[in-house]
Amino acid sequence: MAYGGTGDDLISGTVAYWDGGDGSDILNGTYSAIEDTTGSGNDIIILTGSNGTGGSFVYGGLGNDAVYGGDAKDTIVGDGGVDLLEGGAGNDYLYMSTGGGKAYGGDVGVGSAAIDIFIGDAGNDNAYGYDGNDYFYGGTGNFQMFGGDGVDVSIGSAGNNYFDGRQGVNFGGDGGGPGTGVGTLSSSTMFRVSKSFRTSSLDTIQLSGSGFSSFADVLSHSYQNGAYFVVQVDSDTAVWLNGATAQTLTAANFSIVS
Repeated sequence: MAYGGTGDDLISGTVAYWDGGDGSDILNGTYSAIEDTTGSGNDIIILTGSNGTGGSFVYGGLGNDAVYGGDAKDTIVGDGGVDLLEGGAGNDYLYMSTGGGKAYGGDVGVGSAAIDIFIGDAGNDNAYGYDGNDYFYGGTGNFQMFGGDGVDVSIGSAGNNYFDGRQGVNFGGDGGGPGTGVGTLSSSTMFRVSKSFRTSSLDTIQLSGSGFSSFADVLSHSYQNGAYFVVQVDSDTAVWLNGATAQTLTAANFSIVS
């Protein structure tokens, strides 16, 4: 075990439990079972090993912290402040701090009520924005993005991407990759595909609970607004498709879920 105390500490080594304490600390460990810094300083935590197959469990504390995961399955909790969380090579769970921040490469990322930024990597990632305005950027793997309340921006990449804006006003794009951009709409939601919508069926809009039963229903509730093809589901819900028209869209571009 290692305890840092109230000052600014530098702790390096292999221990089962670390607590940096108050102050702005640097914790750098190999094969550490548990790292924990509960103090109020701005801390840097670096896991340099795999810790077998179990990974490490990390709390960032109350300050603005930077936490870098190791090679195994790590669980990283930002706690307070505005934090930078990076999962590393394993299958990681990243929980944003109450002040929001950035999360890189977590296989599961869980947001906060503040502004969160999730950036995917080569693996298959899932991110949940919850409240606040959230930003999702897909990596080379498959990425599932759930926006929550607020204004959310979802940009996919080379993998197959799934966008669910939930409540609020949401913006999405496929990022130019060869995957699938899927937008799932709930009530009181506006979803705008801000990049060009690929009508070759690589991109799909999934309409859930819309009351539609066919592609004909989609067309009858749609209109053209400049470069955007707009599907007006109801007075609160619409999807805007950049670069699409009634002539270029087909039934294959829509998945209707009652």
